[in-house]
Amino acid sequence: MNILDGYAGDFSLATSVEAHPAATLVRVTVAALQPSGLMLEFSDHQQVRTDARVLLCGHVGAEELLELGYTGPIAKRPRLAPPERSKGSRRADPSQK
Repeated sequence: MNILDGYAGDFSLATSVEAHPAATLVRVTVAALQPSGLMLEFSDHQQVRTDARVLLCGHVGAEELLELGYTGPIAKRPRLAPPERSKGSRRADPSQK
């Protein structure tokens, strides 16, 4: 039986990791033999083993990790607040011309 690691996709970092600043895009893989951890691969080919708490991970990203068998912690990021509308702006009513 051949156990394969699962490629989860590209994620942005929520915090700095090994001298790579927050917001850096990394390739994330769930290790089949150690699903409580993730392997991050940076554009310079450096690999770092960690968990999902260092990732900017929304609902869809978290679901992808879990579907691939990830069992480690996932930081729950608060939803971003919708932008406030200015008092003078209104949507145009298409029925009024």
